[in-house]
This record gives sequence, C-alpha cells and structure tokens, in this order.
Amino acid sequence: MPADMGSCFRDSARWRSGNDEEGFHMSTVAVPVGEHAEVFELILPDTMSSTAETVENYDYFSVEPDSKITAFHGFSTFKGVAVTGEGADIEGILRGTLKSYNFKRLYQVYHLKGSESWKVWVAEFKKDTTQSQLKQVFNDEQMENIDVEMKYTIRANYLRGVSRVRVGFETIKLKLNGTEKNFTIANPASGSAKDQNGQDIPVDFKPV
Repeated sequence: MPADMGSCFRDSARWRSGNDEEGFHMSTVAVPVGEHAEVFELILPDTMSSTAETVENYDYFSVEPDSKITAFHGFSTFKGVAVTGEGADIEGILRGTLKSYNFKRLYQVYHLKGSESWKVWVAEFKKDTTQSQLKQVFNDEQMENIDVEMKYTIRANYLRGVSRVRVGFETIKLKLNGTEKNFTIANPASGSAKDQNGQDIPVDFKPV
C-alpha cells in the first residue's frame, strides 16, 4: 500500500473448477500484501515522448507556488493468493473499508462518471493545461474512509504457470509543492491483478 494510505479489507473467496477432468485442482494460501512495494510511474504529458525528455524540459518536482501538479499511477494490492494446480477459476469478494482520498472528486474535475477507467481520467489530465480546478480539489480534499464491496473472478486459462496472484486497483498519486495524495480508483473498470512476475492478469470485477 502507498505510504499515506491504510486499508482494512476482509476478503472472502471461493474457487470454482474450470475443468471437470479428474486430476485438475487448485489450492490457495493467503499472501500478506505488505511484502509488495508499490511502484508508481510518471504520467507523461502528450507533448513529451520519454521520461528523460520530461525531466530535461520541465521541473516536475518544483516547489514554486505556481508549479504544476505531477501525476503518477501504480497498482495497489488488496488481496494476495498463492496458487498451486491448474484448471480452476478464482472467485472472491473484496469487502471492507479503504482509507484514501476520494477518486470521485478527481473524476468530477473532468465531468467523468465514477464507473469509468482510470485511463480515461489520465487522458483528460494530459489535456488540462491550467489545472485550476484540479489544484483546488487537491488542496481541499481530505482522506476519508471508503466502503468497498466488489466481486472478482479470474479465469482458469489466465492462471497457467501462475503461482501467485495479487488483486487490487489502480492508484493515482498526485504531487504538488512537496505534498503527495493518493487516490485509489476502486471501481470495476480500474481493478486488475498481477502474477508473481508483476505481469497483468485479466480480472472481471462486479459490484456486489
């Protein structure tokens, strides 16, 4: 989890066979999510072609009063599962309270529906040249408790060769004048999973 976010998630899960052939099975063991360090990537403006070019042409870490908001994105883990065997889907429910800044406030800046993917917000952010409304939201927003109750399903055909799965949501980190705030996008369109190598695994998310 990001440093300025806490979470308290109770997760219930069941595993459904994806193949009726004898000998196929799956066993799972909960994995502590604290062992996974969250990695955030810089969201580059459309006018910049590389991170090196961005750093050279714009001081994103300036602390001047009129500096721009810097945006990053990263995957936040809420459930870790060790997997052995093949041929079964993983089904579970993420149910609990997330302590985060409310992503819906960010979405309102660009008149987005709360159900849209984090990638839609990023596309709008890149076109925002003034950031006036975004800065106001950033300065005003306070951390709060956000209730989450969501069912997830990972299909068996995506689990071949996978020994560990991390289920979670994308988080947008904003930085302005030395202050950082993390907004976890806890909606179905922004949910995903990673395998033991950090590779993406498709997940179906639905509200309960």
